[in-house]
Amino acid sequence: MKTGIYLSLREDESFHTIIIKKAIGDYTYLAAVGYEGGGEYAEFYGKFWFGSGELDHFAGLYSLSTGSGEWENKLTALKFNNDRKRFDAETEDLYEFMDSEDEKIQYGLIDELKKYIYYGYDEETEMEFDVPEAKPVDTSIFTEFEDSPGTYRNAEWDDQWLEITNSTIWGLSTSFPHVIHNYK
Repeated sequence: MKTGIYLSLREDESFHTIIIKKAIGDYTYLAAVGYEGGGEYAEFYGKFWFGSGELDHFAGLYSLSTGSGEWENKLTALKFNNDRKRFDAETEDLYEFMDSEDEKIQYGLIDELKKYIYYGYDEETEMEFDVPEAKPVDTSIFTEFEDSPGTYRNAEWDDQWLEITNSTIWGLSTSFPHVIHNYK
């Protein structure tokens, strides 16, 4: 159960985005907090799997909250649109409580997020953080992206499931457009 971590800081080392990915069995879970644009931050929590076996067919459940305990939407398919050079998402409203295993994984990923950012109520400082702030992080445990100073990944980080960042289900400003090259 390897955990991939992506961390992006601004030039002044203030927080921008963090994404945590964890593969468990046939599923990959993502938890993210990041800049949405317009001075706003957003959250994302999802559980994804391959659909019918096609390269560009994904399915999953997701919520626009990292701690709601509820799946808000079902992703029935995420397919590459060659004309638009983006991924088209087929979704359904779901609003269904997570099962206990998904909720347990969610809490684990939230704990992982809290190692790197202050957000919401922080028990250590006994403070409420409306806007996420980066904790002091030893960046030597990460690899910095060559073409993007202040952006880091750990050894377990990979490109799998980043297609969702190039679709309408992903509300954060961070995207990974290079994954589109796999679909041309």
